[in-house]
Amino acid sequence: MIDKTVRYRMYDKSYTYSYRKSPSTEIPIGNHMHIYYEIVNLIDGTLLYNVEGTQYELGPGDIIITNPYEFHFITFPKETVYERQFLQIEKNFISKYKSDIFDILDAREFGRNNKIPSDAVKEYGIDKLLDGICEYTREPNSDTDFMVSLYAAQIIVKISDILKNKFFINADSVKNPHIKAIQDYIEANYTKKISIDDIARCIFLNKSYISRLFKSEVGIPILTYLNIRRITLAKNLLLDGGQVTNIYQKCGFSDYVTFYRAFKKYVGKSPNEFKTEGRINA
Repeated sequence: MIDKTVRYRMYDKSYTYSYRKSPSTEIPIGNHMHIYYEIVNLIDGTLLYNVEGTQYELGPGDIIITNPYEFHFITFPKETVYERQFLQIEKNFISKYKSDIFDILDAREFGRNNKIPSDAVKEYGIDKLLDGICEYTREPNSDTDFMVSLYAAQIIVKISDILKNKFFINADSVKNPHIKAIQDYIEANYTKKISIDDIARCIFLNKSYISRLFKSEVGIPILTYLNIRRITLAKNLLLDGGQVTNIYQKCGFSDYVTFYRAFKKYVGKSPNEFKTEGRINA
């Protein structure tokens, strides 16, 4: 049995820092999103991190970044120790120092370039900045919030520099060529009316086989993956000012009711609520 140690500190509603170590078997696997930016640094273990349908394989030292409303979940290819630290910050926590500090992160397309590899984390000193946050939150004092804000601002600047200068395009980590073929077909056709039968015919495989294979390799059913991709587009269109009642056809949904139910299921709120909150947090 692995000893589970947890250190969790929350000093202000605009940020949270946490360090946790636990067996992977105790981690709930669920689709979720946040209203804040999240930076997860894997210290030990191996896992698959799925962001908006793109799957990244993480090892020690790697970082995953997700923006507000970016849908994500994790799976473990094998039982392991899951040791990580994460920083969750709202825009107003550090934007008072530099109003455009999140611009590069906000320009990143949902589900793309979420992974910062460990060598870049070290090269840009992000690991040292996280160490600084850890130090100041271990025994909090009157300087903690201020120091965390300074470290957090530097982390955002460093990540922005990596996205600008390195421009990492993180390929899907799934190695099976059939999985890649399924994902390629969905990417090319998700705005149309397609089914599992269509996918199976296109790649010349049995419908039942690809359904089992995809669920086993990716962790979610094909139709869930397809709907996530459609909802991702819908979120981007809404945040770009699209009208709620006019975008469902652009996202591959046959009618507004089906779109509304899928959006509510995967996002946790209605399209109008999402659009309103996105405008408030912009």
